[in-house]
Amino acid sequence: MSDQTTITTRKNKDNFSFGIILILLGSFFLLDRLDYINARDYFQYWPALIAISGLICVVRATGVAEVLNGLMQIGIAAWLYAVTQKLYGLTFSNSWPLFVIAAGLSMVIKYFADKPNN
Repeated sequence: MSDQTTITTRKNKDNFSFGIILILLGSFFLLDRLDYINARDYFQYWPALIAISGLICVVRATGVAEVLNGLMQIGIAAWLYAVTQKLYGLTFSNSWPLFVIAAGLSMVIKYFADKPNN
């Protein structure tokens, strides 16, 4: 398979994944507008959307960097959920250094993962 075919196939998969997410999100808001559900009861779980995106990245990954990107998204989602729910006393103001450390760690790991073996 040529590089152009691979790129086109990947774009089609990205569009498909994004389309599914939009359908689910639109359905969620439609059910809220029709008074079948109360959307406010579910807003605390919004970081799950980021985690699902990260999981999709991990499953579809073709390289180490893509796996790390997906894991980073899952980690960000976990951090966002923890701070919005104030788990373990975490808030945005007292835990933002964790985010900086995780971002730096991800960059260092990607550097060594992408480094050719010489």
